[in-house]
Parts: sequence; C-alpha cells; structure tokens
Amino acid sequence: MSLRKTLLRLCVASLVALCFFLPATAQTEKKQACGILIDNTGSLRSQFDIVVDVSKGIIVRNYQRGPVSLFSFKNEGGISRGTAVISSDFEWSQDKDDLENSLDSMYIVPGQTALLDGISRMAQELNTKTAEDKDGFAGKVIFLITDGEDRSSKINEKDLIKLLKDSGIQVFAVGLIHDLDGTGGFMSKTTKGKSASFLGRITKETGGRLVLAKTNKDDPQTLLSELFAK
Repeated sequence: MSLRKTLLRLCVASLVALCFFLPATAQTEKKQACGILIDNTGSLRSQFDIVVDVSKGIIVRNYQRGPVSLFSFKNEGGISRGTAVISSDFEWSQDKDDLENSLDSMYIVPGQTALLDGISRMAQELNTKTAEDKDGFAGKVIFLITDGEDRSSKINEKDLIKLLKDSGIQVFAVGLIHDLDGTGGFMSKTTKGKSASFLGRITKETGGRLVLAKTNKDDPQTLLSELFAK
C-alpha cells in the first residue's frame, strides 16, 4: 500500500473517531442551574425597565448552559397591608423566547417586600430541581436584580447565607439602590447603606459578585458587562 493511501486511511479513521467522541463529550458536560429574581415591587417602579433589560441579558448568557427559572413577587394580604412574596413565574426552561415573553408580562406589585424569604425559596427550589435531574449539575447560581430592601422576611441573613453555602449556590446581584433613602440617624445606617451591605455580604460569602448601579438610569449593557467580567 502506498504511503499516500495509508495516510488517507489514517485521516479518515481519525475523523470517524472524532465524530463519535464529540457527542459523548457533550453529553457528559454538566449543566448549570440558574434562578433569576426580578424585583417588581413598588420601590423599583422607576427602574423597572432596567430590571427587565438586565434580566433578559442574564437569560441570553445562561439559557444554553442549563435550565433557567424566573421568580418575581406577588402581593398577599391586600394592597394596603399586604406582603410581597416570591412567586415562580417560569420554571426550568431553556427556551429563550418563552423566558423573555414571561419577563414582558411582569408588572409592579404592592406590598412589604420579603426579599430574604424569597431568596430562601429560590434556593430550595433549585435544590429540589437539581436533585430530581439525573444528568447532574456543575453549579447552581442565583441572580438578583433588586434594590436589596427587605421589610418582612422571617428568615435572618445568617441562616440564609448558611443555606446558600450549604447548597453550593453562588449569588450574583445587580443592586439598583440609587432611589433608596440615603438619610439616617447618628447611630443607624441609611436604608441605602443597609441594602448595599446586605447585597455585598450575600454575594461575597457565596463566591458571587455585586454590581451597584451609580444612577437610576445606568445602561443595562454596562451593568451586565461588569456582572460577567472575568
């Protein structure tokens, strides 16, 4: 057999082997489970377009890596004295169009925000879903697009962070705190300061990242670039 034919057969054999190898490799790649909290409470009314645009950007960067679940708030207990509690709006999907359509249907709701309780529920749902999926996951991530203000949660920050760390969940946040009250007493932090501190702690403790908007009109693409910077 000539050297040319031998080399040709070796090339063909290598290509065939590669064709079989690549699908197997793709199948063994583990996915990432992602939950996005869209803060649609009244304090975000003037920035809700930014909330939606940032959320869409996170979907674009994550839907091919694994299932995405969307969470927002709904009112319980009535408009005047109600609580804004977390609600599962769209669960466990990799359909970008459906996820974005779900975002477009969200609206501002009244009520005292139970933010920490909402994050806790998100963590529990991600844990349940990943445990049910037999393919396995490389990681679990929660994204928060919020001003970080909490008014009525039952879980405390220490227990929430422990839950997240024990669950192996990273938290990334875009903090839209510009419109929060920046005035405080001599011995107390401002509302804006408390929110920034909470978002800073929960992201740092879980190995994530916090991006704080500088104004209430920051460019969503700039915020996303900072959030996903390597």
